[in-house]
Amino acid sequence: MLCRALILLSLLLALSGCAEETVYDWQRPHDTYQVGSFSKAQNADALKAKLIQNGFESRVETDIKNGQFTLNVLVDVYDAKPDTLSRLEQIAGVRPLLRGKTPTRTTSKTPAASGAPATPPAAIPASGI
Repeated sequence: MLCRALILLSLLLALSGCAEETVYDWQRPHDTYQVGSFSKAQNADALKAKLIQNGFESRVETDIKNGQFTLNVLVDVYDAKPDTLSRLEQIAGVRPLLRGKTPTRTTSKTPAASGAPATPPAAIPASGI
């Protein structure tokens, strides 16, 4: 009887761990856009309020780069619609910058025009070291 009780108890404990996990918004796949960068908190707060008023959840992040203190206004986009970026640009007045990506250059240089070699230098084989 004691053995059955222990088996039943262990089964109940095992099943209690099968409950559905809570998934928070920040864990869901999303893109983060920087829609403004300011040195004054009032300007960052004003843009944040304007974004919230237009239906975008936003946040302000502090950053120090090259000794310059900035307040970056960020928007996390979980379900992008075709007009999301244009709406963000219209509200902020600048093109949103996707975090983690480098902005594209407006002028592209070909390797020959920049003086760089067209192909990367060949690696030195181990026997030649």
